[in-house]
Amino acid sequence: MVQEQELPSTIREAMERTPEAFQPDKAAGVTATIQYKFTGDEPGNWICKVGDGKCTMEEGETDDATVTINSASDIWLKITRRELDGATAFMSGQFTFTGDMGVLMQMGSWFGQA
Repeated sequence: MVQEQELPSTIREAMERTPEAFQPDKAAGVTATIQYKFTGDEPGNWICKVGDGKCTMEEGETDDATVTINSASDIWLKITRRELDGATAFMSGQFTFTGDMGVLMQMGSWFGQA
């Protein structure tokens, strides 16, 4: 039996683990840059780049994001931990985004959350 990896306890841990959760087959042909802008307990900015079957994550900001997600760090951590459904969180105004909604809607499947 495959041992379940411990869930991330911080947004930094969640962001740093994102490339490990990436499923390239689910993002075939996709090129996207996701800007995360976190407020709250763990404020910070992260850039996730998806393309050519790879996923990278780094701290910082970019001007060419395909989609920008604005969220309190605790909300996004709950989404990452699957304690909160991303669509439900968005519909109830717990986070906002700008940019390509299609990318936002597909992201869960790229990281094994569909």
